[in-house]
Amino acid sequence: MKRLLIGLGALALVVAGVGVVYGQRLGLLAALVFAHAPDEAFDAAKAPPAPDYADAASWAALPGKRDASDVAPPGEAIMDPAQAPADVFFIHPTSFFSNGKWNQKLDDADTNARTDSGAIRNQASAFNGCCAVYAPRYRQMTFGGFLKYDANSQGAMALAYSDVKRAFEYYLAHDNHGRPFILAGHSQGARHLRTLLAEMIDGKPLAKQLVAAYDVGTWMDEDWFKARKTLKPCERADDTGCVLTWSSVLEGADAQKQREAFAKRSGYAPEMADKRYVCTNPLDWSQSDKLAPASLDMGGWVYGRGDEPRAIVPELVSARCDNGALFVSKPDDGAFNIAVLPGGNYHNYDYQLAWLNIRRNAEARVKAFLAKPPSP
Repeated sequence: MKRLLIGLGALALVVAGVGVVYGQRLGLLAALVFAHAPDEAFDAAKAPPAPDYADAASWAALPGKRDASDVAPPGEAIMDPAQAPADVFFIHPTSFFSNGKWNQKLDDADTNARTDSGAIRNQASAFNGCCAVYAPRYRQMTFGGFLKYDANSQGAMALAYSDVKRAFEYYLAHDNHGRPFILAGHSQGARHLRTLLAEMIDGKPLAKQLVAAYDVGTWMDEDWFKARKTLKPCERADDTGCVLTWSSVLEGADAQKQREAFAKRSGYAPEMADKRYVCTNPLDWSQSDKLAPASLDMGGWVYGRGDEPRAIVPELVSARCDNGALFVSKPDDGAFNIAVLPGGNYHNYDYQLAWLNIRRNAEARVKAFLAKPPSP
């Protein structure tokens, strides 16, 4: 009994840390400790109403309205969306934690607040130096669906993806006007982005408008890329029309063991553990397994808990790639250690550990894309 209580206490600390990073209210912490998939079977007929993407309320970030993506560390300018040469379409990670519902209602104020104060503020904001930011709300699957991934979870994820796809189609039809765009996502959002890339970008005319895709916090295997017609992993800092991906773990952690456990519960085939995976190092933008020193980390950033944003933390981590995992040194700044998951998993900080590198890289890739001669 004592061991169980200690274990629950440790888990509560992790969840509390996630609360700080992702803006969760303290009242949810106990529910998160005991999270599980809904008991009721998924039924699309009982799903919440579909979003209307003509309504600004269906977007977490949108040019022309003040939203959580309109923040930056001291000294970093935010580009006027009307002057931005490109767009970013950002798909946020999981912020819905119901044990009774499979998919979020779009008017769920608490969930929307977590989305905004977490991923939109700390991740999507990395792109407001180069681009106009579009980030749809969608009927995301609840966190518990990943704990027992089965036919119910697949249905809930398919519903969530249908919203993401419709939001992207709405953006293309009404806002894009042929402009170049970046696609970005994290965690659940990265899984939806992976599907979107395969269905709507790879080998399609839209591929000519893709600056790059930041598909972060998900495992992307080499076989997925081999099956693509045009999409390949980015190899240099100025590559365009390509995909970047990494999953952050502490140096010395057993990434393979974590991947095996993830394969068992999160919807991938068991052979996932035996595949080879792609990793992009955001410190030097290579796929090399050579260690990139902390001197290449321009700065990690989280907004923080106060009314004013924290300063950038330069030289936060060193990093190296190995079979899909980005092995990072332990950050000295405590703000980047609050929400570390078991096994030294820095999933909650995939963007934040090298936030300024991502910002500068997005700017550089947009510049490189615009400098290319137009495709015939």
